[in-house]
Amino acid sequence: MKTLLRFAALTLLGLSAASAQIQMPNPSAPGGSFDSAVRLVVTSDLMVDRQIARWLRTHYPGWDADPHQFQEMGDERYAIVHLSHKDHPSRRVYFRILRSHADPDNQGASFPF
Repeated sequence: MKTLLRFAALTLLGLSAASAQIQMPNPSAPGGSFDSAVRLVVTSDLMVDRQIARWLRTHYPGWDADPHQFQEMGDERYAIVHLSHKDHPSRRVYFRILRSHADPDNQGASFPF
């Protein structure tokens, strides 16, 4: 009987720990730094808002996002969003803003939306 109770307790504890790990985003995921910024091809600032919101809903469900802030680095334009969650440490997500697919700064593969 004790063995069965221990097995049940370990199984339940293991399942709850696994669900917490699934909800935690991968720290090396796209957008974790300027170097791994998510590339967005947009034609207006309104589209930036929509694309960022869509990407965050997909990749960070349940997280609260502050409004994005633009930052210029030379000719490159980035949008930075601060995310928070009650169970996880806060983090920033970086988005590289491109005006078209023909943008000369659009080198390499883009991260998916």
